[in-house]
Amino acid sequence: MVDSGGLWTPPEDELAEALQTAQVLIEEGRADEAGPYQQRVIELARERAEGHPDHYEAKHLMAATQYELAGSLNASGRHEEALAALHEAQLGYTELSDAGVLDATSFLADVRARRAMTQAHRGHGATAVLEMDGAVIAYGQLVGGEDGLKHQPDFARVLAMNALILRRYGDPALAVASADAATQLFLQLADRINESPQSLSYARYLCTAAAVSADVHAAEGRLDLALEADEIGLTTADTLADSESATDLRTLVAALTRKGKHLGIVGRMMEGETSLQTAFATDAETAARVTEELDRGLPLTLVAALENAEIKLGPFEQYHRLLALSEPAPGMTLATVSGRTDPESAAVRATELAELVRPLLLQDADTALTLGVEAHYLFAISSERESQRMRYETSTYAPIWAQLLLDISEAYYQAGRTEMALDLGGWCAEVATALIPFTDDDTVMKDLAGSCYRHHGNLLAATGDMMASQHAHEAAEQLQLGR
Repeated sequence: MVDSGGLWTPPEDELAEALQTAQVLIEEGRADEAGPYQQRVIELARERAEGHPDHYEAKHLMAATQYELAGSLNASGRHEEALAALHEAQLGYTELSDAGVLDATSFLADVRARRAMTQAHRGHGATAVLEMDGAVIAYGQLVGGEDGLKHQPDFARVLAMNALILRRYGDPALAVASADAATQLFLQLADRINESPQSLSYARYLCTAAAVSADVHAAEGRLDLALEADEIGLTTADTLADSESATDLRTLVAALTRKGKHLGIVGRMMEGETSLQTAFATDAETAARVTEELDRGLPLTLVAALENAEIKLGPFEQYHRLLALSEPAPGMTLATVSGRTDPESAAVRATELAELVRPLLLQDADTALTLGVEAHYLFAISSERESQRMRYETSTYAPIWAQLLLDISEAYYQAGRTEMALDLGGWCAEVATALIPFTDDDTVMKDLAGSCYRHHGNLLAATGDMMASQHAHEAAEQLQLGR
């Protein structure tokens, strides 16, 4: 959603016409058609900004439209280009913030959120979870600030996006907490949202939140809550379908399918069958996709993975400390990974989780990968928040993190989940770079860093990026030679 933040007003010329056309297409759920108009807006705004370093209105318009362009590119399946557009948007907003003409906190949070969705589209789920975590935390701080009321609708939007990503790549318990919070906030703000020019966009995010709530509550046996969420999602989707957008129609079919399946589980067979028949008659492909997704089930929760680990490995000393991660840390709400614990403790808990991964990989790969990814998230959060442990005890924690990433990335690759393996392999190479200062007089550290680079290079080659693969292998060779 392009928002000027009061910095600029749309001009009355070709630029304004292109901008308005793009926004109308987005509101109608036709974002994939908006790209050419957004490109034209960027071109015209750039022309106005050239030679005028203080033309902040044009620069803000460029940044805002790059952000919107990324959404259109994602809708067209052009995710790499979307990441490039988001990078330009981030640079633009940062420049405006540094110039003191704009508080870019919310804009940069939106960039992170959209980048998270882009990474999720690429199958890079670990990066998606962490990007969205940062966006939720930023909006949570804005909502708690002086202008908190203004940011509430977008906080709900980001919570809904967070829920969707966590449902796919994180802990379903966190996903449903985020989804329920988003749904409740959307309903509380219904009057305000209905008067907003972005009301249709917010309604689509409400459908997303309701779907995640229904899925997780149903999987956990809370069918009454699942059906409540289904009803919210279906009512909203039915209203959206009046837009005659193909995207909104698919949302309605998904809601019908989901409710039909859940009605069947509670024994309301005729109602459930009617709902499913309507869904398949309207869009069989979408109904089949949702059915397959529901039949596939959810990832393991952290609690279930810890219980499995205790069964497979026997009692372990850190069990209750790790189980405490399923409750929010003091002052936090448990809808994000960073809400599990403070940054200092995160590195310690991550280390304790990592200790379980290797022995579990041979016995229960799903459990091992669940715990391994949760450990990675905690390491990454501790590092991003610049905890004392990650800054000043790098030689202790970075090798554990690197070995963990090496192990779970390889396991994902062996399981045929190449995109997730590549994502974690990229993190592995990044952590290996942090090991380099310690490699001169430590051959174990040098070998580990080299293994990380080579592993990443092999994954890049497997996905066809031969140039990047060569660079990764060259980095490993140079490290070995001490250059």
